[in-house]
Amino acid sequence: MALSSVFAATRIRVLAFFCLVFFALSYLLFTHTSISYPTSFVKSTARPNGVIFMLLAPNRLIQATQALMNVEDRFNRRLKYPYVLFTAENEVSALTDEIKAKATFATTTKESWDVPTNLDKARVDASLQNIGFTLGYRSMCRYYSGFFWRHPALAPYDWLWRLDTDIEFHCDVPYDPIQRLIESNALYGFIQVNDDADWVQPSLASNVSHFMSQNRDLIPRDANHGFVWNDAASVERALRGTAGNDDWTRKCMYCWEGTLYTKFFEYLDKAGGFFYERWGDSPIHSFGLAMSLRKDQAVQFHDLGYQHQGWSYECAQELDRCAYFDHQGNSWFSPRV
Repeated sequence: MALSSVFAATRIRVLAFFCLVFFALSYLLFTHTSISYPTSFVKSTARPNGVIFMLLAPNRLIQATQALMNVEDRFNRRLKYPYVLFTAENEVSALTDEIKAKATFATTTKESWDVPTNLDKARVDASLQNIGFTLGYRSMCRYYSGFFWRHPALAPYDWLWRLDTDIEFHCDVPYDPIQRLIESNALYGFIQVNDDADWVQPSLASNVSHFMSQNRDLIPRDANHGFVWNDAASVERALRGTAGNDDWTRKCMYCWEGTLYTKFFEYLDKAGGFFYERWGDSPIHSFGLAMSLRKDQAVQFHDLGYQHQGWSYECAQELDRCAYFDHQGNSWFSPRV
């Protein structure tokens, strides 16, 4: 996905990085705030009830095709998880036969994609000029923050595996990552975490803090606040509604359905920060995760060689099922399993 940036010269603190929205697995949780592991998930040899999904823009069709071919080559030719590709209703005609043959298609609704009509258009326009990032990019962040899991196309599935365009797995994957989550009694899987910049979302942390202070009764006592907040004092400030950008570390995960997260998203959506600023779906998911899950309910994968848009990635160099290019452009290729 394309990123554009406009750095304000008057900013004292500018963080030169973006949140890398990577691969994730997420179970659509039940509609209450308990974080106990669902007893319906049993360890078995049958393939879990999961789906791979992607938000597809017409100008990313080539990248999407290459990503799907890579996923098929590295693991899904064996696992055979179905694909669901989301696109805007007026963009379906742009899809190629090659793409159509690989997946089920679903269209986003106007409500979930368009700029809400109650927002101040002048403030939105000013944000586009001052911060950058297109309306389409901001709509994508909003869609991934609070709408994709509500779509009927994903309702039949217990596990969601999100893919972006412009991705590549450099390693063959001889196991099922979803099954590995089940075996670990975990609910989330992720590969890499990176920071997002303060200047694109200056009021996000304070809005999250205000929500937490007003909804303390919904937040489980054993939630992993340390996943985003820097220390115990920052957590206390967050619960009092007084935390700010200096109190949190941003990490990338994906969201789930539940009373707490749904209420959380609706609170943020009403504040308008997806368009008045450029609130990203990844830090919002991370805040939701930190409020909802225990530390042991998330699993990080280190052996997939996942890369997004040519950015840095973790090399599992000791494995004989990976192929990499190093920073000097030298390549080494390992045997396929």
